[in-house]
Amino acid sequence: GIMKNFIFVFLVLFFVACGNDGFLRHHISLNEPNGVDTQYFAEGRRLVMKDNKPYMLFFFGTSCGACVAQSPIVNELYTKFKDKFSINGIFGPSLGFDKDLDIIKHHNIYYNVISDKVSVDYFSKAVGGVMGVPAIYIFDKDGNLKKRFIGLTPKGALEDEIKMIL
Repeated sequence: GIMKNFIFVFLVLFFVACGNDGFLRHHISLNEPNGVDTQYFAEGRRLVMKDNKPYMLFFFGTSCGACVAQSPIVNELYTKFKDKFSINGIFGPSLGFDKDLDIIKHHNIYYNVISDKVSVDYFSKAVGGVMGVPAIYIFDKDGNLKKRFIGLTPKGALEDEIKMIL
């Protein structure tokens, strides 16, 4: 009956989530219909993206001039490397889904952007806390933090780091 199906689905989901060392988390994206799935492994402080690519977390807000200046650079890197490298913008503070979506459209942002407060807090904790923006964290495909940049960062410095990881 229904209860038997519910228990079966619950057990499947429980084992899928717990069968891995890290807990699987789904994050809603403003501009990527499938969102983003991650696993955080406390041992080794690894944050793995389920697309199995090296990636960047770009923490930003649109009330920050340096962030507005950094965004087109991140767009260029996204366009150049999107097949082999993921870029996730972590946007805050959120003004609500629709307003956040309008903001990223207004700023012509193409890379994936996450603004849900629970997810923003999750990513911030995963990198050890973000004290200011813009902040860029680059990870290898295994979820190991390889480089962090605080403040407006030149395209060349970011591109060099991405090329080293690929």
